[in-house]
Amino acid sequence: MPHAWKAGAETVLLRKQLEAMRDGGVFVFHIPMSPFRCPPGPYERVCQVADYFKRSKPKSKIIVLDSNPDLVSKKGLFLASWNKLYKGIIDYRPNSELEDVDAKGMTVKLLGSSVKGDVLNVVPPQRAGDIARTTGLITTNDRWCDVDWMTMESVKVKGVHVLGDATLSAPAMPKSASMANQHAKVCAAAVIALIRGEPVNPEPMMMNTCYSFVDAKNVMHVASVHAYDAAKKTMVQVKGSGGLSTAASELEGEYAWGWARNIWSEALG
Repeated sequence: MPHAWKAGAETVLLRKQLEAMRDGGVFVFHIPMSPFRCPPGPYERVCQVADYFKRSKPKSKIIVLDSNPDLVSKKGLFLASWNKLYKGIIDYRPNSELEDVDAKGMTVKLLGSSVKGDVLNVVPPQRAGDIARTTGLITTNDRWCDVDWMTMESVKVKGVHVLGDATLSAPAMPKSASMANQHAKVCAAAVIALIRGEPVNPEPMMMNTCYSFVDAKNVMHVASVHAYDAAKKTMVQVKGSGGLSTAASELEGEYAWGWARNIWSEALG
């Protein structure tokens, strides 16, 4: 029963399970309480599975068990896509807090009820990795690492810098690949300045863009810009910055692939 929230062997296994599922089967997908890596990710996964079912297993259904009271990202856009493209396939159930999983009985147990399926995909609650825990970097809720946003240095362990999903997110800052990339750039510039004995940039800025595929070609995005607030000692979203798609489109699909190629080039060389 893979959570498949990290690309690789688990996503391949989940795909094979869906391919092997009978037409008319039920895919049960459980979403943990926010925050988690890639806020629109669960709802994009629902779209991708629904697109596959629509084409290859039209009698099949998806039951989405969301621990959150509502969709946490791009709510209007996702609901519009679900209603337009996948009506009758997706059964969305908010406030579905997980209690247990019966792997043998293929059942997700909630507080007061249970849901049985042919394929289960339960994404567990998330936190910073074990290395953060064993090195004493975690500061909040036994899950996340507070940082100095001008340098990305841990507020608890000097000389250690923390990037990406492991951080205690600043207000309105998503745990996204785009944002982790920005963390790295701010951190690298700060570390070079510190090594040289120079002052670090007192006003770092970061931008975020998240693209979501609603089918094989049509994509939508959300974007934002974040600036350092010296008084609050954190990053805050710049008013009026960023934006949100009006609807998914193939043109944005081209933009999404361009974004992906740039990120891969920067991160992987």
